Amino acid sequence: MQRSTGPALRPASNPPVPRTLEGGGHSRGARTLFARILLALALGALLLTALSPAAFAQGAPASPESGTGQPTTLKFVLALLPFLVVLAGIVFFKQGGAIMAFFGWLVAVALAVGYFKTPLAVALGGSLYGFVKSFGISIAVVFTMFMIFLMREVGALGVISNAVKRIVVGDEMQALNIGIGFGSFLTSLGIVTPAMFPPLLIAMGFSPAAAVGIAVLGYNATTSFALLSIPITLPAEIFGLDLLAFTFKICIFLPVIAIGLSFGILWLTGGRAAVRRGVVPAIVAGLSIAACALGLAVVNYATGREIIPVRIIGIVAGLFSMAVLMLWQRLFQKRLLAARAGGAEGGQERGRLHAESLWRALSPWIILTVLATIVSFPGINRFLSTLPGRAEVFSIFNQRLDLDILGQIYTWILVAVLLSCIFLRPTPAQWRASIRIWFKRFFSPFFAYAVYFSIAYVMAWSAMQLVPGESAARALVPSPAFQGWNMNVVVGASLAAFFGGAYSFVAPLLGLFGAVVGGSETGSNVLFFKIQQKAAADLGWTEAQFLTVYGAHAATGGVASAITPAKITNAVATIGAGRALEAQIMRQHLAVALLLTVVIGVMTGLFVAWAF
Repeated sequence: MQRSTGPALRPASNPPVPRTLEGGGHSRGARTLFARILLALALGALLLTALSPAAFAQGAPASPESGTGQPTTLKFVLALLPFLVVLAGIVFFKQGGAIMAFFGWLVAVALAVGYFKTPLAVALGGSLYGFVKSFGISIAVVFTMFMIFLMREVGALGVISNAVKRIVVGDEMQALNIGIGFGSFLTSLGIVTPAMFPPLLIAMGFSPAAAVGIAVLGYNATTSFALLSIPITLPAEIFGLDLLAFTFKICIFLPVIAIGLSFGILWLTGGRAAVRRGVVPAIVAGLSIAACALGLAVVNYATGREIIPVRIIGIVAGLFSMAVLMLWQRLFQKRLLAARAGGAEGGQERGRLHAESLWRALSPWIILTVLATIVSFPGINRFLSTLPGRAEVFSIFNQRLDLDILGQIYTWILVAVLLSCIFLRPTPAQWRASIRIWFKRFFSPFFAYAVYFSIAYVMAWSAMQLVPGESAARALVPSPAFQGWNMNVVVGASLAAFFGGAYSFVAPLLGLFGAVVGGSETGSNVLFFKIQQKAAADLGWTEAQFLTVYGAHAATGGVASAITPAKITNAVATIGAGRALEAQIMRQHLAVALLLTVVIGVMTGLFVAWAF
């Protein structure tokens, strides 16, 4: 493998990121943002005072409109305000995800304490709990970024790029193979692809916007199977759901989601021209991964036995999609493959590609995949979880937090980096360059992930109170006002009350909202289960109809990964682009996510109407 610095290995067709996309001018930008935020808050306060003069000055008197205090519309808008502040800051003010995470947290704490009947100690405790709870993702992002920067410095990304371009021909096919197939495979193992893919895609010649779009959009269809299907298995375990039925109900939405995301990737990669060129490959990619996941889920559901472990469905589906795409190209694009093979570019790439160099370049990913697979076995994972003992366990109030250091993927990412150095053989200069760029870029995505988790738990713990516990620690319990004033309950109950029997058409919106605010589908599935369950009971739905709605909730939470600010911030940070690119990506992805959410909502409403 060639030992040289990253810039010398970049293709000539890949110019440096324009200065306009770099993240300079933070001080001036921060001052401007402060002024805008203060103005917006001042206008908002005046508006709220005009709408409800006694809302903040007094406790909330009971009203027939909501049965729980202030009019439902006002509470609904205020419960959504942290999310709206973050979204507006990124999309309209073009601020970074990390900056807006901080302001979103300030708004969430202020509203929880000042309006939603939450003690300050509870709001701050929820903030700390969420911050630490994020470590499973946020620290994994930090170590993944270091891995990818080291690989770039030693020339590994250039070797991998050449290999991919030799095996898979055409921008559209490369984008679909990496984004949909490989992205789903790695994500199912718990590897953070938004931190891994953008530098590779840049090395392959994709634009910064396309690189981020492919990395963040690609795996969304199978997000429910991420980290060995934790978004499915955890709620099923906590709430006693039928695991096989829940998995099946999620998978019935995958064909539409996967095909939609495939076309979204093509649109972000090359606009309408790319969509026209890639119509058939997009359908093949989407249908193959969805059909595989749905087929495996149907086998389990129909037999009533977990013949194919739910934990590996995402892994198998990702590999199947890659195999089908490559087979399709060899069967139906022979001329394109032959032209590339006979061209000068193909000859040069073949000359540079050596099996030994490729294995060495891939060594970090190969080692990580092997380690992640080993650690994923339930018996091994349980054993590793017990090794540190109580040293890694602590509590906030009566809420237990286990860091589970040896069971987390970030530990094994670090181990994979260290072991791969045997094969990569980085020089001291390459170590220094990797560490320098890592220190420069890792804080923003780490902070964004952690603070968005804090926002999620501030909202989840709103309208809760502290009471004397069995031990010295105080116990966190719902207050008498919880059902009317918890921010998450307010959002769900308001939608159910407003739409009534048509609620099934909008129920997936809660999955989108929960995953964006909380930063993960798993959190959304757990935090909003009771809300969806209560709405189903109030509307007289059967268990099958409820599982359909809850499956749609989970599937939409996966789609929401496309517009999760922390993931966009993470992907943008790995290539050194700045706030302007974050805003652009958020606007583009928002269109894709909302369109898919509408389609999922229509499907859900029809399925529920048909008692499916």
